[in-house]
Amino acid sequence: MERVETARHQAWLDTLVAPLREAGLKVVVEVEWTPLWRDAIAPAALRAGASLIIKAANARTGAQRRLLKTADWTLLRNAPCPVYQIKKDEISTNIKVLMAIDMSRDDALHTQLNDLVIGYGKALLVGASIYAVNAYSSADNYIYKDDLAAKAGIDAANAYTIEGPPEKVIPEIAEQIEADIVIVGTAARDGTKAAMIGNTAEKILDAIAINILTVNVS
Repeated sequence: MERVETARHQAWLDTLVAPLREAGLKVVVEVEWTPLWRDAIAPAALRAGASLIIKAANARTGAQRRLLKTADWTLLRNAPCPVYQIKKDEISTNIKVLMAIDMSRDDALHTQLNDLVIGYGKALLVGASIYAVNAYSSADNYIYKDDLAAKAGIDAANAYTIEGPPEKVIPEIAEQIEADIVIVGTAARDGTKAAMIGNTAEKILDAIAINILTVNVS
């Protein structure tokens, strides 16, 4: 059964990637037989030395994700590279990208995550309209939009600093500007940390109906 099913899926995937191969791209197809398919994606990406994982994001409510071990959350926690999860059926020609930046904390981890978010926003999405948002917790942590704009390298008119939790602020600004893609940073987790529910990137994934690119550090 394993040989038959593996061969069947291999043939199906080959038909899907045929147009890419005809366009001159090198495509390697890998089919893995495993009862824990959600846990198999990240190791496959590691074996391939992947720079990016692209996956359709399943529509789930927050309650469903808390009760089920979903592939989306598993990827956010374990992926060895950035993950691009697709929710929209199509993207407009005038792409709007919203970069989620946290300037309230200046420790090494958040500094690295901010730099990654900004770097991917500008390197991967050349020609797109770039926006940035920073959610701060209270007036004591207020961030000036000019400082955010300078950090992101964008016009101040495209910078938003809003008081409130990021999982609420970021989706609101994304909807307001009609963003096509949101880019957020996340720290890879293992052990006890991986079992915890509530990572900001995971909450944002549940709250938005647009594509999300998560960039991570270990």
